[in-house]
Parts: sequence; structure tokens; C-alpha cells
Amino acid sequence: MKNEKDFGQLASRIVELIGGKENIAHAAHCLTRLRITPKDTSLVKLDEIKKLGVIGAQMIGDQVQVIIGTDVPQVYDAFVKATGVERTAQIDENLDGDLIKKKKTFKEILGSIFPAIVSCVFPILPALLACGMLQAFVLLLVKCHIVPETSPTIATFTWIYNVAFNFLPVLVGYAAAKRFGVKTAMGILMGAILIDPAFRELVAAGKGSTIPQAGGPPVIIPGTGNAGFLFGLPIYPADYASTILPVIMCVFVMSYLEKFLNRIIPKQIRFVFVPLLEVLIMAPLGLLVLAPIGHRLSEWFAGIMLKAVMSPIGPAVICLLAAFYPYVVITGMHFNLMAVAMAIGSRYGKNILTAPAGFLFQYTQAAACLAVGLKAKNPDRRSLALSCAFSDAVPGISEPGMYGITFKYKKSLYAAMIGSAVGGIICALLNVGSYAGGPPGLFTFGMFINPAPGGGAKDLTNMIIAIVVAAIVTFVLTWIFYKDDEADRIDAQG
Repeated sequence: MKNEKDFGQLASRIVELIGGKENIAHAAHCLTRLRITPKDTSLVKLDEIKKLGVIGAQMIGDQVQVIIGTDVPQVYDAFVKATGVERTAQIDENLDGDLIKKKKTFKEILGSIFPAIVSCVFPILPALLACGMLQAFVLLLVKCHIVPETSPTIATFTWIYNVAFNFLPVLVGYAAAKRFGVKTAMGILMGAILIDPAFRELVAAGKGSTIPQAGGPPVIIPGTGNAGFLFGLPIYPADYASTILPVIMCVFVMSYLEKFLNRIIPKQIRFVFVPLLEVLIMAPLGLLVLAPIGHRLSEWFAGIMLKAVMSPIGPAVICLLAAFYPYVVITGMHFNLMAVAMAIGSRYGKNILTAPAGFLFQYTQAAACLAVGLKAKNPDRRSLALSCAFSDAVPGISEPGMYGITFKYKKSLYAAMIGSAVGGIICALLNVGSYAGGPPGLFTFGMFINPAPGGGAKDLTNMIIAIVVAAIVTFVLTWIFYKDDEADRIDAQG
């Protein structure tokens, strides 16, 4: 359960299986359980309630207790809205202390990281999908010579479809706040802090910038190595636009801070002082520690990839990166691979690592979404999957497909990874590389054409072969292993 829609659907199903709202005499909740007193217990379908993706359900006396976990307040709110029963205060009793206090193993913690990231992006998919579709529409207008590329209309639509990605931390901050139980305005504020124009100007100045010189070449202005100071400490000069991980880390920590402040600050002044203290604490902590850690993790990963691909195991690295590229993208580390791409291009004359991996990732994701869309019986899932397949294949916008389909229905993700690995082997054997930079998409295949005299399109042909094989493998495996009933259970569990 990740958003209000999920909570509402679960609450509605519980109401139905209790015997309808007319059969409810009273409803309350404790720390982990929804407690419902029905008028007629014979109407309660307890076994069906247990199948709703909840932790459990049982009848204690004349009371039905649905074990939900820490999301129970949100489910109770949705239950009250659905039934109109009188709202009561939380019961200060915890019959399932192990659900809250049980320490997770390292494996469980690691396994929860990527689902948490997915849940922080899934609610904003409509905005990403809309901008991706708009980008495809604009590109078609230009490539088909319907509207000139220099048209003011194209310029306007270009900055419009870039909005969702330039302001991605703000959108993710909103979704992360919903996921971790933070006030939504504070999550949005944390994302905005990381991409504020004044801060980005300081980042540019800290890294060094160029200014035009009248009648001559640009003048390089050396940076200070930071983006200003906070309490005398230098702020790391990182551009967080289009990133995901830094703001998720900040909002995650903020969730614990907010709970702590709510416990120690009197209710009468909580409305003002909790947000104030959150900003005073989280802004420095985010700018000085958390966001830089997220950014440096990406840089560290990029450095390792550069050394590995230039070693004797380079072909194996190409194959592995292609296979695991979805995890690279979901953490935002692919942005830091641009420097790796430039270094590889300088060494080999073409980018044999990130460009092939990026294109294979894009089109295996499209193939997986297409297979899910054609096989799904749920009309909403079918529509989303087919839209995501188009978004992947044409404008090259992968986020909707990743967060809405493949990372949600894991078998389609694993099929895409296997398909990309096969394509990566082909690319490594045929020494496929790109001669220019750019995001993967239908209109950027030209980067695989060698611009040198007599260079030809050998790399382009081989890249297309690798993509077709990878996409076919992905589609077939997804078609075989994706099960619609499993997807229904995943949707029910949120």
C-alpha cells in the first residue's frame, strides 16, 4: 500500500467483506490493527479479508481485527470516509509489537531499498508520462517537417516537456513524503531546496563557468570548489536536477525527525515549530551530508565502471552493465556515467559501454511493457503498459515503464535484464559503439553512424541487430513468465 488510492481500495474491500457499511457498529484502530465491530458477525467473510494482501485477520469475541501494520492510520482514514462511522482516537495498544520493533536483517533492508525507491516515483508517473508523450509529439512535428525546429512553438513545448525532469526532485519529494509519512509540503520543500535557481547558480560558480568575451573566445572562470558555505562549512557543488536518490534520502531522514519533533513539542505550538525546526535541521543536513552522499555514490560507481571497461574484462563489463542498467537508472547513477562515456570515447574513438547499454535497456523495457500490455486483462494495467512501451520506444522516456510496470511486476524486469545481457554480448563481440552523445530513443540512432570519411553505418546496423534480438528475448520471456493473477495480487498488496 503506497498511496491514497490503494488505501481507499483496501478499505472499500474490507467494508464489502464485513457485510457493508450498514453492518458496522463501531470501528477504531490501534498501532497495527483495524478493529471493527460488526452488527451481525455471520456476514463477515474473514477468509476473504485475509486474501486482500493484509498481514492477517481474526475474530476476537465480536470484534474483527485486520492486521495491517504501520499503514493502519491511513487505511482507517479511508475506512471512515467509505463508511461514515464515527472517528475515534487511536487505541494505545500494540498487539503486534514485532511488526514494528522487529529488527530487519541486512538482506531484508537491502531488498526493501528498490521497492521504496519505486514507491517514491510511482505516484508521479502521470506527469513523467505526459511529458514523455509531449516530447515524442514535438519530435515527430520536427522530424516530419510539419513545424520548423526554429519555431517559437517548438521552443515553448520543449521547455514544457522538460519541466517534469528539471523539477524531478520536487515531484519525488512530494511522493517520498507520502511514502514515508512526512507532511507533503515539507517533502516538496526539500526537493525545491536542492534545485533552487540561486543554489544552482552557486553550484555552477563552484564548479567553474564560462562567460563570453567580446571579440574573442570564452573566458574560463575558475570555481571555488563549493557552492557557498553553511555555518562555515562548504556546500558540495552538485547539480541535483533530474536526480532521485538525494531527495529520497533527505525525506527518509526527515520522516524520523518529524516523528521525534511531534513527540517532544507541545500540541499547541506544533503546527508552527515542527516545520520550522525541520527546515533548520534538514536543510543543512541535506545540503552538507545526505544529498552529497547520494551524489558521490553515483560518482564512485562511475569511476569503478571506467576502470573496469578499460581492463581485460571490458567485454564482460559491457554485458553486465547492460543487464543491470535498470538498477543504474533507478538510482540516478546513469547521469554520472556521462563522464565515463566521454573518457571511453577519447580512449577508443567511440562509446562502447554506456550508449549500447542505454539503448538495450530502453528497448528491452519497451518489449517487456508491450508483452505485459498485450497479455494483461485489467484495462488500466493494459493501457498503462502499452503507453509505457510507446514512451520507451519513441521518445526514450523510461521512468513510466520502470516504475509502473517492470519494477512492480518483477518477472518482466528479469526478462528485460536477460534480454539486455544477450544484447550486451552481441555488442561486445561486434565492438558496437556510438560516435556522439544523447539519450536513447527512436530519433537518436544516428549517433551510431561513424562520421569519419568512409566510416559507414556498421555500428548502427550491429546495434539494431543487438536490440532486435534483445527485444525478442525479452518479449518471449515476459510472455511466458508474466502472470496476470500474480499482478492482481501485487496490485492488491500495493
